[in-house]
Amino acid sequence: MVLVLALDTATSFLVLGLPHAELIIRLERRHAEVLWQELEAFLKGAGVELRQLSGIAVGRGPGSYTGLRVGIAAGLGLARGLGIPVAAVDTLEAVALRHQGLVTVAHRTRNGLCYTASYRVEKQGLEVLHAPKRARLSELQPAGLLVVDEPPSGRALARLGQTALREGQAQVEPLYL
Repeated sequence: MVLVLALDTATSFLVLGLPHAELIIRLERRHAEVLWQELEAFLKGAGVELRQLSGIAVGRGPGSYTGLRVGIAAGLGLARGLGIPVAAVDTLEAVALRHQGLVTVAHRTRNGLCYTASYRVEKQGLEVLHAPKRARLSELQPAGLLVVDEPPSGRALARLGQTALREGQAQVEPLYL
């Protein structure tokens, strides 16, 4: 089995995930302060040692420049140190995967703006209806359920990472909008 550790700092939440466990902590802008200690405690609590990991998945956003850089840099450094591949996965998709049916995800930024995307989530998988974009929250016309400022699923991030690595998508490109 491919054991992928996921980490996402694109939102106000620190999200850590494995296929069988996740940790979500609301930090606002303090990701860099607590990431490593929380990661160590998370892996210990999940019964996983670093040497057991076969890949890293990092949330590529969309999100704030600094937030994305903290998670991506940590994931790249950890992967390089362990000699394992790393892949970037979509933060908003991992939020949508908490739900079923038509889902519009929005994460507020400043000045009444948000990062948003719409999906169709079914048991067979996820279909992107509207790719991530920046928009005015007040002008959104959501498809189906609207979820605002919900954290991504750590387990979903890990699964997305497993799929990306299995398909050879071991690249990291942040999504800045």
